[in-house]
Amino acid sequence: MSALAPIVQGQDPVPPMSLGRLIGAYLSDAKYESLRLLRTPAFSVPILAMPILFYTVIGVLLNGGSHRPPGFADQMFVGWTVYGVMGPGLFGFGILVAVERNMGLLTYKRALPMPTGSYLAAKLIMAYAFAIVVMAMLVAAGLTMGHVALAPLKLLTVAAVMSLGVIPACAIGLFIGSWAPASSASAFANIVYLAMAFLSGLFFPLSGFLQTIRPVWPTYHLKQLALASAGLPSDGSIAGHLGVLVAMSAVLILLAARRLAKNG
Repeated sequence: MSALAPIVQGQDPVPPMSLGRLIGAYLSDAKYESLRLLRTPAFSVPILAMPILFYTVIGVLLNGGSHRPPGFADQMFVGWTVYGVMGPGLFGFGILVAVERNMGLLTYKRALPMPTGSYLAAKLIMAYAFAIVVMAMLVAAGLTMGHVALAPLKLLTVAAVMSLGVIPACAIGLFIGSWAPASSASAFANIVYLAMAFLSGLFFPLSGFLQTIRPVWPTYHLKQLALASAGLPSDGSIAGHLGVLVAMSAVLILLAARRLAKNG
């Protein structure tokens, strides 16, 4: 139970949940959060359909089909996996948290006898589930249409590494949702999403100043991790990229938590 569970004067405090009930509460909250968003086409359709649509059109049809340099298809596939897994976390937190905060839902949930952190854990599990679905569709498209030459084990490794990319995306989304008004959260999330995708060199090489500032974007570090997991040439060290992503996520979550604790 949360610390806000009511205590009637003269009675013993409500005992804490057992571990089994606690896990069940978290999973139940995550289940209904996922079902709610699956039944909301304005959220589920873009998150699930847009990455596979863009990959098919831009990454396959508009890039020469099978008449491409060796390794090009694998590089393009890796870039779109990063793009695909960022969406559920960024929009699942960025827009929904802002809307629910504006409705007063976060204040209401604080008064409920629910486990501490259940609200955010449910959204994180939801985003992770959506990211896995997106990755599965991209892998299927890469093997059937994209001329991806990666071995099955490499594909599974990329999928596993990229599914974890939803965590920094959730951190960014939570930061946007905790600060942006509900009316403009969608615009902020889209601007950040497109900026991270194109200014980090996910789909095409950059030069000059843009190449120099690529490490500013978390998508750059995710792409390098994906390239390394696929056995393709990458820049920097795995530890360095992980360190940047962990530090960035921690800072954004801390700032968002302080904002939500203060303003709800």
